[in-house]
Amino acid sequence: MAAEQVGDLSSGDSSRAYASTGEEETIVGFEEEVLIIKEQLDDQVRKQLDVISIVGMAGLGKTTLAIKVYNDSFVAYHFHIRAWITISQEYVKRDLLCGLLSSVEHLKNGVDQMSDEEVNQMSDEELAQRLYKSLKRRRYFIVMDDIWDGRVWFDLKTCFPNDNNGSRIMFTSRNEDVASLAKSSRPPLFLRFLTEDESWVLFQQKVFPRETCPPQLTEIGKHIAKKCQGVPLVIVVVAGILTNEEQSPDQWETVGETLNSQIAADPQIWVKTVALSYNHLPHYLKPCFLYFRVFPEDFQVPVWKLIWLWVAEGFIRETREKSLEDVAEEYLMELIGRSLVLVSRRRYDGGVKACAIHDLLRDFCINQAEKECFLQQNFRVLPVSYFAQPKDLFIDDSPSTLNTSIFGFATHSGCTKSELADLDYPWYEFVRVLRTSAGMISINRSKLEKLVHLRYLEIDTRRRSVSFSNVYLPTTISNLKNLETLIISTRSSVTLPHCIREMVTLRHLHLITKRGILRIEEPVASYPFSLDNLQTLSNIDVWSCRDFLAGTPNIRKLGIRDCIVKNGLFTFPDTDFLNHLQELKLWCGRFGSWPIRLGGIRFPTNLRKLTLMESTVKWNEMSTLGKSLPNLEVLKLMQVACVGKCWKTSDGDFPQLKFLKLVAIPIEEWEVSSNPFPRLQRLVLIRCCGLQSIPSEIGEVPTLQMIEVRDCNTCVANSAHKIKEEQLNIGNKWLQIVDSGNGASPRQLVSWDEEANRIWMKMKRISGSAKNSEAKRSCKEY
Repeated sequence: MAAEQVGDLSSGDSSRAYASTGEEETIVGFEEEVLIIKEQLDDQVRKQLDVISIVGMAGLGKTTLAIKVYNDSFVAYHFHIRAWITISQEYVKRDLLCGLLSSVEHLKNGVDQMSDEEVNQMSDEELAQRLYKSLKRRRYFIVMDDIWDGRVWFDLKTCFPNDNNGSRIMFTSRNEDVASLAKSSRPPLFLRFLTEDESWVLFQQKVFPRETCPPQLTEIGKHIAKKCQGVPLVIVVVAGILTNEEQSPDQWETVGETLNSQIAADPQIWVKTVALSYNHLPHYLKPCFLYFRVFPEDFQVPVWKLIWLWVAEGFIRETREKSLEDVAEEYLMELIGRSLVLVSRRRYDGGVKACAIHDLLRDFCINQAEKECFLQQNFRVLPVSYFAQPKDLFIDDSPSTLNTSIFGFATHSGCTKSELADLDYPWYEFVRVLRTSAGMISINRSKLEKLVHLRYLEIDTRRRSVSFSNVYLPTTISNLKNLETLIISTRSSVTLPHCIREMVTLRHLHLITKRGILRIEEPVASYPFSLDNLQTLSNIDVWSCRDFLAGTPNIRKLGIRDCIVKNGLFTFPDTDFLNHLQELKLWCGRFGSWPIRLGGIRFPTNLRKLTLMESTVKWNEMSTLGKSLPNLEVLKLMQVACVGKCWKTSDGDFPQLKFLKLVAIPIEEWEVSSNPFPRLQRLVLIRCCGLQSIPSEIGEVPTLQMIEVRDCNTCVANSAHKIKEEQLNIGNKWLQIVDSGNGASPRQLVSWDEEANRIWMKMKRISGSAKNSEAKRSCKEY
């Protein structure tokens, strides 16, 4: 189950995750269906809450059509609130409520949003009541995608107020009976098969996205498209096969003949087509594709986590020229190119941020994995899924798997607490991937060292039943000589033993937290060490950086928490000696209200991405920073990262910047030069309540593709639309404007300068107190 606010699905929303609907897929045909749905959405006669249903079998394009309607500019303008929720076969009512409530409250400018702890303390009835109040008196449009069970509607329908204002809910389902339960004013819209002409158009667009089909392939191409019987998913999968094959009539004839035999053997054409596509995969891609069965249905998989898991499982072939992670990303792009994996979120540069898999393809992965003894369940079947439940899960290298599968290296086993405690079980010695809790690690300290093959360890300390002021990992963790990835999810801080310096195979040390800090103990006596493989290090305490970073010469992604005092000024440590560093996040955290000086900091010149949080840097220092980072492509200023009423940019600042994001920044005026950010592609402004307008010169940047304004003043959104109008007048039709949640109330338009000054004065008083040891520690010279 996934339930998220999607915003504009085609925009690749960077601020929020969304359901596994992905980008707007190529849609051919259905123009009449889109018009029918839009008429129902804007029915001026029927103002009562109404339900629109789209019904059809798997692969017909129900979700794609729903996305097309959802992202329509008229729909975005017409409704005050839009939300998208994807519902799996196995759903939990509470998860649906929490997902919808989070989405809706986000659109209310963040006012009175609840914390995770507050949500956990509320009953299902209280959550439903709050959702009802959040939608009350607003015209909303909610898409409930892929409903399998009619109970979903009965569980949620009382949460949707009927204010006779034209609010609408849209279903997509494979089951007509489910759609009819809502008692809509109109019958469900049954999605038809594509015509032969439409099938051929879609086929060409997928195989030849930037050109037309060569004449020598047209006849056989039309024959293959016709054999797909008007099912879009089948056409897309077959096109993915041919895209990677030799563009010759003989090769296409071979694929067509294989497709013919599959169709004749089984009327379930789409299943056989997926099998055909799988059989055409190179040997090294098959385990990567089947690995998607590990993830829950409709799960949106973060690319970084998928890649780290692939590497840990040993699926990635080593090359001298590229890192394993870079090769893994190429594998993913090849699966996407073959239309077996969907892109659900993109990065600023068009790279893939999150991906997903169609339900039909996931079913195939499950069945094929069983046939090939890949990812078998070794123990009793438990209702546990890898990323959906806070339970302990093993994915290991059992000998039985290695003996029965030519490429399967992993076995997926759900384990209860009692089973986890018994690490003497022989197969556990072969485990490669483990997700567990800090409590289980503490209980099994002496047994942890037995997992000599462990490569990926994810520890979750966020359980409600366990409360840690600080999490300390045992020294026995250094016995995991093959460990490559260590991920810790926590609400507090984490301390690692000094012997972490001896774990030379470490590639990623990642702390997932809102306020916690990663600390590394100092050894009794300093000694030289080298973690040459370490690429990721996040949320590390600034004091742990002093000697630790010297031993990580190849680090690529780094996050540092807290600041230092150098020459009497608050600042961040130098990182210019990290020649491979590409992404850097500096978070001043608790002491972020003291102004940070950036002028004396030495950054690596090849830095591509920089994020500043709670650093209260004065705007006049940003120009110096912009000139010292000639290759910077992404700049994120978050949560009072900068202070001052006016930001003045000059020529030469950030010459390669492509993505600029400002979140909760106390700025009122923005003045730019005649040629600002010459390569800027996307500008994002969120909760910049004091800002009056976006400089019109920004619209003159020739590379600009999108301006996104969320939870800001109406005048800021208006200035964005004015920029678009000006660009339309000169023939630029490519600029997109994403506008949501703007028009804040006077109560929200507090002066962020006053708030920053209040925090600043408060922290200065704390720093002057001899009783506050942390403040005294932060004021020491680095």
